[in-house]
Amino acid sequence: MTTGEKRKKLWILNIAWAVLLIWLAVNWTERGYQHTVTVCPTKLLCGMPCPSCGLTRAFLLVAHGRFVEAVQMNINVLLLVPVYIAFPVAGLVGLVTRRNLQQRMLDIAEKYMRQWRVVVPIALFEITAEILNLYNHFSCGMP
Repeated sequence: MTTGEKRKKLWILNIAWAVLLIWLAVNWTERGYQHTVTVCPTKLLCGMPCPSCGLTRAFLLVAHGRFVEAVQMNINVLLLVPVYIAFPVAGLVGLVTRRNLQQRMLDIAEKYMRQWRVVVPIALFEITAEILNLYNHFSCGMP
């Protein structure tokens, strides 16, 4: 991958991070997690949740300090909140130190995602997330 392509990928990731931050700010109310819009194609077309259904509400719950409820809403929040915090921090530290720490994070993640010992546990985690989402959908009516 060329340097230009890497920069483009970083810009896209930073824009996605900013969009999520804006979405969280717009929905920043105590009950905001109950009134989010369904944008999941799987949920809209099939009526069943995908492994990431409920993540926006889970992020809102984390923002309000309601961690147990966030994990109940979507277990993927355990993996994504640390990444969501670490990625912009790496960008800011990289600006100060004049090193591209975000790109380094992506390179390391890409390296490890090619190894079976990392891919298999993540795949099992995602299967578990989907089973939990389906269970919550059919038994509790959420997400």
